Amino acid sequence: MNDTLVTLIGLSGALLFLFAFYRTSIGRWTGKSLWYELDNLFGAVLMTIYALEKTAYINILLNVVWGVVALRGLTSINERRKPKAAKSRKK
Repeated sequence: MNDTLVTLIGLSGALLFLFAFYRTSIGRWTGKSLWYELDNLFGAVLMTIYALEKTAYINILLNVVWGVVALRGLTSINERRKPKAAKSRKK
């Protein structure tokens, strides 16, 4: 893969992590926000691609774990929304 493209992928992933952290720290999002979890998930995917291309194996583990945590967060958000959707159908 082109080195410039790999760098852009890594930079994009890092910016997604930083953006999620920034928006959470200023109170715009919470740690349970859908957008927070999506930024972390896509950031982890991009950073994993970057780490694979750079053969940075320790970073791969960190980013995979980060992605799994984000997926678990998304699953939790989905589980919380199901009861609300069921209640709205009963009305």
